[in-house]
Amino acid sequence: MQLKDFPLAWRWTDEKYALLPDDVLSRIIPQSKEQAAHLFKESLRFCSSDGLDEKHFSISQIITKNAAPKPVSEWLIECHKNAETTVILSWQPDAAISTTWGIFAQYWSNFCYPASDDLNVWSESNFWMLFYHHEELFQFGRCV
Repeated sequence: MQLKDFPLAWRWTDEKYALLPDDVLSRIIPQSKEQAAHLFKESLRFCSSDGLDEKHFSISQIITKNAAPKPVSEWLIECHKNAETTVILSWQPDAAISTTWGIFAQYWSNFCYPASDDLNVWSESNFWMLFYHHEELFQFGRCV
């Protein structure tokens, strides 16, 4: 699937919302619908009805409501310092992408929409997960 065919691409490619730079857009890789379904199911293993499951993670959190984007970006980078880490973002069974942690951390407000999105973000090679709750809260969990 190409980015232009991804159901949430408008968030990064429509001037009414955001026009991310071409070098950033080239690093947002949509997953196929089959892969998105698999990733969504996989991510739910680590969640409870309220967010990340405390059985699996030591959790820190930040409220994003009324927060300026920069301090939240700084908090995200503090959680995981390697900006080049490839991460998976999974919104729902038919919508997942891969990108870098640095892109997500810098442009998080274009990936996370209040009142509508619940989003899981993780790296397959690391033992952590980030959950964005539609009530404007990030939870970062390190495996226990």
